Amino acid sequence: MSVYARFKRNPDGFRNLVELLETTPQVRRQKMIDVGMQEDPDYTMKALEFTLNFTDIINLPEMELAELIAAAPPRTTGYAFLQAPEAMKLRVLQVAPPRLRADLKDYLSVTVGPREIGGAQLKMVEITRQLERKGLVKTKKIPA
Repeated sequence: MSVYARFKRNPDGFRNLVELLETTPQVRRQKMIDVGMQEDPDYTMKALEFTLNFTDIINLPEMELAELIAAAPPRTTGYAFLQAPEAMKLRVLQVAPPRLRADLKDYLSVTVGPREIGGAQLKMVEITRQLERKGLVKTKKIPA
C-alpha cells in the first residue's frame, strides 16, 4: 500500500497531507517529500504548492498578520520572529494588540536555541492554517 493511499481515500486527505507537511520538522518533511516524489510526483507537487511556511507568514498583509499575532501566544510569536530582521520585529510590534506588546518585546529580546525557534515557527504556521479555515487569513487556501 502506498504512503499517500490514506490521504487519497479520505475526502479531507489532501488538506491533511498539506497540514502534515506544514507542521513536520524540516528533516522529516524532506523524507516525506522524497518518498512522495517517488510514489506520486504530481500529487506531491500539488501538495507543496499549498504548503505554508514561515516566509509566507512574514509576508502576510498587516491585517492578517495582526489576526495571527492576536491568536498566537506571545511567547510563540516572540520566539518565531526572534531571528527576523529588525524591521520585521518592528512590524510585528506595530500590528500587535496593545495588551500583547510588552510581552512580545520581552520575548523578542531573549536568547533561545534553534529548536525553540523552529518549533515556534511551526506553531505559527499551524495557527495561520487554523485562521485560514475560519476565513480570517487568505494565504494559500487549500482547495476542497
